[in-house]
Amino acid sequence: MREAILVAFIGLVILTLIPFGSVTPLPFAFAAIGMFALAIVSILLFAEPRQSRWVFKIALLLLVVLTSWTFIQTIELPVNRLANPAWGAARDLAGVQYAAISVEPADTLASILWVALPFVTFLTGLILCDTDQRARKVLASLGLAAGGIAVFGLLQFSLFPNILIVIEKHAYLDSLTAVFVNRNTAATFLGLGTLLMLTLVRDIARSYSIHPPGEPGRNLLLLRTWIYVLLLCACFTALMLSRSRAGIFATFIAAIIYFPWLVINWNSSRRYLTPAPRWRSVLKLLSAVIFIVLLLSMFAGQAILRAQERRLEDDDRFCILPGIWRAISDHWLTGTGLGTFRTVFSAYRDPACGIFGIFDRAHNFYLEGFLGLGVTFPVATFLTFAVLAKVFWRGLSERRRLRHYVLLGIAATVLVALHAAVDFSLQIPGFAVFFSAFLSAVVAISLGRSHGQTDRQYV
Repeated sequence: MREAILVAFIGLVILTLIPFGSVTPLPFAFAAIGMFALAIVSILLFAEPRQSRWVFKIALLLLVVLTSWTFIQTIELPVNRLANPAWGAARDLAGVQYAAISVEPADTLASILWVALPFVTFLTGLILCDTDQRARKVLASLGLAAGGIAVFGLLQFSLFPNILIVIEKHAYLDSLTAVFVNRNTAATFLGLGTLLMLTLVRDIARSYSIHPPGEPGRNLLLLRTWIYVLLLCACFTALMLSRSRAGIFATFIAAIIYFPWLVINWNSSRRYLTPAPRWRSVLKLLSAVIFIVLLLSMFAGQAILRAQERRLEDDDRFCILPGIWRAISDHWLTGTGLGTFRTVFSAYRDPACGIFGIFDRAHNFYLEGFLGLGVTFPVATFLTFAVLAKVFWRGLSERRRLRHYVLLGIAATVLVALHAAVDFSLQIPGFAVFFSAFLSAVVAISLGRSHGQTDRQYV
């Protein structure tokens, strides 16, 4: 039963990605209904996870607090001092008697599901990933899905550059966006996919190297190794063709964290391995860093050219930052209501940033969350990073053979956290669900081992 539900969970996560990241109402509703149903079934059948119980409880607490506060922002308040000042103007001009923290209660109420879906995905993943083997199955499936989407994106970009899945493409015609509308979201996803496929290549290559010659299955392992290598190359190539400056830079930082360790510890899990001289480890480290730098300089030319042509001070995303900070300073305690950025920011927009276009997002996950939820958001963000830091520290301390999965989690978290400072990838439901499922698997691996189950020798 758990295996069947796990397969359904993986399938739903992948399906949530495909229709433009489920940014439209119908795919989002399907993803939400499916994930909530899986969550209810999982908790009723299997109860709380054992080894990651404390993380499960903290995540559930954050979900309750954030959704409760979002709901409170929409209700009519008996004390008008907490209500947004805009309601006072509405009362004077139009006789409106309603007053709430949110300037758009209906939009804020609808945003509760957008917050809840990634949390429910993470909680469900923790329940289902009760062994290392199941957690690795989730990560392998997500990596292969990312590779498949990268191949689709490359074919689509090469053969039908003006088509996005099945509709005409109107934006980012010069960039590969795969199944997403925005190239920055695609870059975050493809960067994470590159890290996942790099991990799968390492695992399958080591399995092939220790598989005794002549035994059945060796040729199949070789075939799988080459397929994984091709999918890794597809993810990396698609990432470069996205032309996302921040996405490529964030992936570069994540690769600097992850790839050198992977090279140095390629054979670290073998028993009775003679320790390598220190100079050899240093040489491997420098070689890995130089390789990453050369790879970036050779293949990220288009993104580097964009960075040179359009400096940071000319980027609208940075021009609007002072206005966002003014809005936050006026509403830092209670916020203006989740999902109200587009309405609120118009009053703070600097005319020097241009009069064309409408900013419906802050292009900064942290600032938009702060503006929408008030001081509750930075507190929740700090707690989230603190919990992840503790989980990864414990994983680094206690895991041996699967320690590279802990490093994978750290690198991927750095990638997503860095890019979230200049983009809104975490606000796209498809990617948020994908990353939540990924986190649930690496957290499960970091916090424990299989309960009496031994992973297969050749996987």
